[in-house]
Amino acid sequence: MSADALAPSVHTTARIAVAAAFVLILAGGLVTSRDAGLAVPDWPLAYGEINPPGWWRIENIRTEHAHRIIAFLVASWTAFLLWRIWRHPDLLARRLGIAAAGLVLLQALLGGLRVLNLSLDLAMVHGLVGQVFFASLMAVATVTSPTWSVPRLPVSSIVRTLGAALLAAVVGQLALGIFIRHLGASVRPLAGSALYYAHVVAAGIVLCLVLELRRRAQSLESDPSIPCTRLLVGLMAAQIVLGIASFVVTEAMEYDRQATMLESWLPTFHVGCGAAILGATVVLNLHAFRYRLGLRSGAATGQELAA
Repeated sequence: MSADALAPSVHTTARIAVAAAFVLILAGGLVTSRDAGLAVPDWPLAYGEINPPGWWRIENIRTEHAHRIIAFLVASWTAFLLWRIWRHPDLLARRLGIAAAGLVLLQALLGGLRVLNLSLDLAMVHGLVGQVFFASLMAVATVTSPTWSVPRLPVSSIVRTLGAALLAAVVGQLALGIFIRHLGASVRPLAGSALYYAHVVAAGIVLCLVLELRRRAQSLESDPSIPCTRLLVGLMAAQIVLGIASFVVTEAMEYDRQATMLESWLPTFHVGCGAAILGATVVLNLHAFRYRLGLRSGAATGQELAA
């Protein structure tokens, strides 16, 4: 198969990887919400077996072991994506594919070490790397898209600056959220936690940056970041609603019992929406900095504009 014929199928493979990784984010978030991270005490096996008998009958074991199964499937598909992307004509796409494969291996190792060492610190790093892995797959899907090489006018420097600032703010916001979730009862009640207020302030910064990017993008009809900013506004609205709902439901939560459905799923969807915001922010920055990345498509577009 030629490189040109390969490109569309690689993009489809990448999109499937993105969808699967998002499911994995939700599965991992549910593990934290239900405090099920150590429900299976060994790794890479589970109670000494690949699939322990009756693992689906006990909620916490089902939550943790299902997370492992999904993780294995995602890692396998990411390896397949790397194999498919190896002959892609775009060097950036190949590099991002390698990065995604490296991140999923690191993520698996961190997850295993977290179980074996009973480490809360590794659990938090594991959560953050999972978000970055998802974002890397979003990047692969973006640069393998047929629309990536469509000629566009360059993005203004202020939009690039705001986009980079938004990316930094989103990563910081996600890190604070991960700390709060994994520290559990030690930061409750949240109304008395400095970490929680830092999380709220960071959310306000992210929202202001998104709104300013949207305002500037609306004045530039040719700006490729317009779809991303529109999506980000919607995602931020959903994230705020989920964050408030999660606070209301979990603020008085007791940690000596199994979490209820609302206590489990509202924070989990909050985590998933955060991952979507990170992914959309990465896509926005890729479009904003495409002329700085030395891409073949960017060079061709520049020649057309100069002509």
